[in-house]
Order: sequence, then C-alpha cells, then structure tokens
Amino acid sequence: MGELGIIPDGAMLIQDGRIVSIGPSEEIEKALSGDANVIDARGRVVLPGFVDAHAHPVFAGDRVDEFEMRTQGATYEQIAENGGGIRSTVQKTRAASEDELLAQAKKHAAWFLKGGTTTVEAKSGYGLTMDDELKMLRVIRRLNKETPVEFVPTFLGAHAIPDEFRNAPEQYVALVIHKMLPRVVEEQLAESCDVFCERGYFDIT
Repeated sequence: MGELGIIPDGAMLIQDGRIVSIGPSEEIEKALSGDANVIDARGRVVLPGFVDAHAHPVFAGDRVDEFEMRTQGATYEQIAENGGGIRSTVQKTRAASEDELLAQAKKHAAWFLKGGTTTVEAKSGYGLTMDDELKMLRVIRRLNKETPVEFVPTFLGAHAIPDEFRNAPEQYVALVIHKMLPRVVEEQLAESCDVFCERGYFDIT
C-alpha cells in the first residue's frame, strides 16, 4: 500500500465497457481509432470504483437517537434490549410501501456514487416476514434497473428473531429455511444468503 502505482499523464483505453490498456497518454493515443471518444480528465485521478461488501441500502426510518446512545457508551445489546437496533428498523420498514422504500434507497444510491462506490452488496433483513423480505429484495432489483450503481442482492432473512416469534425462535428459523428461501430462489431475487451470527441473534450451531 506504500506504492500507489500512479501513472503521471496517464491514460486508459476502454472498449465495450472493458479496460483494454493503461499507460502514458502518448502510448494510448497511438492505439486510438478514428472514431474514438476522448474524455479529458486532466487534473483529476482516475481510479476503480469502491466496492461496499456489506450494506443495507433498503430500509425505512433512521436510528439517530441510537447513535447518540452509542456515543454515550451504550452497547449494541443494551440498545436492542430496549427495543432499538434491528427491531426498530423492522417496524418502520414493514410499514413502508415498496415505492416509498425505493425512493429512499435511490437517495442512498446517490450517496454511494458521490463517495466513489459503484458496487454494493445489498442485504435484506429488515422485513422478517415473507412479504416484507420479498418486498425489500424487489426494491434492490429495481435499484439495479433504475440507478447506475451495481447492487448485488443478499437474502438476510435470518437477521433477527422478530417479536412475534420471540418465544418460538425455531419456528422462525424453519420459516426462513422452508418458506422464505424457496420463494427468493423461485423469483431469482438474491445471489447470496446470509445469517447474522451475533450474541442474542443467531449462532453457527
């Protein structure tokens, strides 16, 4: 990481969306065809887009109050015990329509791009019902069609045990495995499946 590999007065040749070659501008110019589109990025740095390998771009509401609690020393577990954390976002996400979630997620997509992120692993996990998890994943699919960011969808139905299954967590696990996951596969809504392994949530056993 100590050597950035910067090419002074560098250039990049792209054909059909793929980088063909990079090097000094004078060398790249020799390889140009007559109809090449030249973009002058003088005075700027050209670098690959960032990849966010763990994100939740689709949700409703916010947890600003919890951020303040964290700055005052509260642990994630303490916040969850008081009804905050994942569960508070689940309530707001369930209440939101698909279009409302999409409108908010498009703002998040714009923030990603502004920060240089072009590829995002997008996890569900704030619905925790069949309909709401599918709703979130459909929003992610729409984001891929309606924004320039590449969203890689991950099904995270096992993000937390919802309140209605608190006394029967094994029933919720069965719902995720035998009902939710097959529907996700059937509708081709996700490329990966994830489980939130944390004390008070799920473990590897």
